[in-house]
Amino acid sequence: MEWTEISVLTNDESQDAVINILMEFGSLGVELDSRDDGVLSINSYFPEDFDIKSKVPAIQERVNQLKSFGLNPGMGKVVTKDLNDDKWNTEWEKYYHAKRITKFLTISPVWEDYKKESDDELVIKLDPKKAFGTGVHPTTVLCLQAIENIIREGQSILDIGTGSGVLSIGAKLLGASDIEAYDYDDDAVTSAKQNVALNCFADDIKVGKNSLLDGITKKVDIIFANMLPEAVLPLIPQAVNNLNSGGQIIISGIIKEKLDITNQTLKDNDFVIDQVSMLGDWCGITAHLRRDDE
Repeated sequence: MEWTEISVLTNDESQDAVINILMEFGSLGVELDSRDDGVLSINSYFPEDFDIKSKVPAIQERVNQLKSFGLNPGMGKVVTKDLNDDKWNTEWEKYYHAKRITKFLTISPVWEDYKKESDDELVIKLDPKKAFGTGVHPTTVLCLQAIENIIREGQSILDIGTGSGVLSIGAKLLGASDIEAYDYDDDAVTSAKQNVALNCFADDIKVGKNSLLDGITKKVDIIFANMLPEAVLPLIPQAVNNLNSGGQIIISGIIKEKLDITNQTLKDNDFVIDQVSMLGDWCGITAHLRRDDE
């Protein structure tokens, strides 16, 4: 397969805004390369059937507009490069290394022989070869932090928009028992299944194709939704029918400008906001379905 590398040459000041732009155009993972000349190269990869090259002018326009929001994008240049599978793997492996994400969770690429630093450290092994998330993006970090804070032994989970499967794997390591993970993209489903198997959870985490919660009737304790607002907002009213009384939803992928409407949509659907966390320009929300005694 041929891949296209999209690189935005910018600086630390505009890092979060540029990552947001790339995600809005379909990126599911980025790598950061701080060059010796002070330029920050934010890179993402797209398969040939995505036709990302036709969207480059629009991406460049969005980067140019950052100045009108008071941000200095530095060089602010969008460049592309064609890669085959072997070259793509080589480029990715240069930048992606093991990283401690939360108090207990570390994410390590499959090609690194990572050794735990403590007995209570939990290691998630990932192979991001399909570019469905490395687990180190702020939206995923916010989700994993929330999962670590609220999850209890034996809880049931629906992971919607699972991508690489990293949230489900983290939940399993932290004690969840009944986990189903879904994505609408065939490649994402394949990637999640491979990563689940890589962590020896093929028999414990069900991975399948589905659009949001359409057709899913089971009730669970927690729903994960690490997606852009365009997908999260219609998911929220669906989630009401898939949560046990007092069940929780963990939402990420929310840019600051969409926080208010996301919180209001939760409240309008009988959710109580428990916590809002921020990392750069990204927001994570934990909420629970209002109980009868509230």
